[in-house]
Amino acid sequence: MILNLLRNKSFWAKDFLQGNPVKKHLKDIRTIQNNPKSDEAIQLRQGDIDDLIAHALTSTSFYKKWPKASTIQDFPVINKTVIQDNFSAFESVLFKDSKNHKVSTSGSTGLSFFLFQNRNKRHRNSADGIYFYDRANYTFGNKIYKLIVWHSNNKKSDFQAWLLNMYQWDVSHFDEQSIKDLIILIQNGDAKNGVLQCYASVLELIANYLENNDLYITSHGLNSVVAMSEFLNEFTKSTLEKRLGIPVYSRYSNEELGMIAQQTNDNNSLFEINHASYYVEILKIASDIPADEGELGRIVITDLHNFAMPILRYDTGDLGSFKLVDGVMYLDQIAGRKMDVIFDTSGKFVSSYITHAIFNEFYQFIRQYQFIQQGEKAYEVRLNIAGDTFEFENDLVLKIKHHFGEDAAIKIVYVDEIPTLASGKRRKVINNYSKG
Repeated sequence: MILNLLRNKSFWAKDFLQGNPVKKHLKDIRTIQNNPKSDEAIQLRQGDIDDLIAHALTSTSFYKKWPKASTIQDFPVINKTVIQDNFSAFESVLFKDSKNHKVSTSGSTGLSFFLFQNRNKRHRNSADGIYFYDRANYTFGNKIYKLIVWHSNNKKSDFQAWLLNMYQWDVSHFDEQSIKDLIILIQNGDAKNGVLQCYASVLELIANYLENNDLYITSHGLNSVVAMSEFLNEFTKSTLEKRLGIPVYSRYSNEELGMIAQQTNDNNSLFEINHASYYVEILKIASDIPADEGELGRIVITDLHNFAMPILRYDTGDLGSFKLVDGVMYLDQIAGRKMDVIFDTSGKFVSSYITHAIFNEFYQFIRQYQFIQQGEKAYEVRLNIAGDTFEFENDLVLKIKHHFGEDAAIKIVYVDEIPTLASGKRRKVINNYSKG
């Protein structure tokens, strides 16, 4: 469509007027990703690593403690708790007074915290997105149906959504009727070469519905489906590819870093790592020793472009394994990221990610949380609080009832620690109630 082309051209015209920051990043990303073993790619990547290390050593009080460090492996492995407890120490003195972008994130521990990203990092994220969308058969400017939990921190204005050609569908409550409405929307919509992007758990519900009703939806204007934020099981992937007639790609990204890896149209099983923007390590579960090829380990990432808050060797809390193909590292498994499906008091599906929106308001008072559905209308909340008391229990209960039902029975339990699984992960959302 002409309007989609105009959106694309307008974006690049704006980038041109700003000095082509996104275009320059995209050029470097393509150079590294398309031929990672070339001399030019190796030099570009090593230059980014050297610049990051020098910047971290000279401008942050946290990394100044390792003055002789010259490689990424010379630094310690860190996690969300380390960053939260030493927040100002990670901030670069060169960027503290700049107009940085705040990102809010939560993880498997139930711990929510904030990070700042400088303007150049945001441009890099835009270029990463454009590159990996293209690798999933989507061109910027075409229709994107984005099904996530939308809230005040991430929702686009109507004008922004129009410019991005984005349909924002909130999946806080997503049931069979929602699936029917979605099918009608994409069949009757104006999408051409568009993409459907949403949580893997939502895609699983859609796949089950199509399979149970023996439906094939081929007239929809979509080029592909991109799953995000959770583990995508093989049933969901294969069922949607069969029932929609388009490829389904799983994406590995997070709020605090950005676009880390994705299945692509070259290889629909392995995850192409974003080597251009991140240094990815897989470490053994019980130590900081590198894992072997094919061995499940901790995914540890160094962000090469966030100079506002340099983050080196960040333990994401996720588990995965890698495979070498012609000497290039790919992720062949990402585990430990799927949260349980939960329901409101009327039996309707509620996205697990709504818990982030609920608990985020109380971020500074809570170290960890765990949300458990114990029965049809019974819910238990386990809190590891930051202080001696938590004065917002009633407010928290009201928020939960707002999303899950006024007749919800909610039990608050205070604990000293949320226990870990054998893998070292903590489950943030659990369903001990089996619906139907």
